[in-house]
Amino acid sequence: MKKIIVAACLFLAGCGSDIKLIAPEYKIVKAPDALYNCPVEKRFPKPDTLTERQVGVLLLKLQRNNLACKNSIEAVKNFYDEAEKTVNEK
Repeated sequence: MKKIIVAACLFLAGCGSDIKLIAPEYKIVKAPDALYNCPVEKRFPKPDTLTERQVGVLLLKLQRNNLACKNSIEAVKNFYDEAEKTVNEK
């Protein structure tokens, strides 16, 4: 009976040494800061004294900033799409 218990313990100890756990590998992909470019108009003219020309100039600045930000967001999206493709290929 003692031999069976000792043999069982040795068998269980031997089985435990063959098990290896493999942890998944995670990588963090971060877009470069240069891709985040959303200009902001910080100073606005006084609304009481605005001329039509000043309104037009302000609208053009806001439109230009909006276009730059749109392009920036598309660049960030493309960066992450390419990073996802690279990760999925491996």
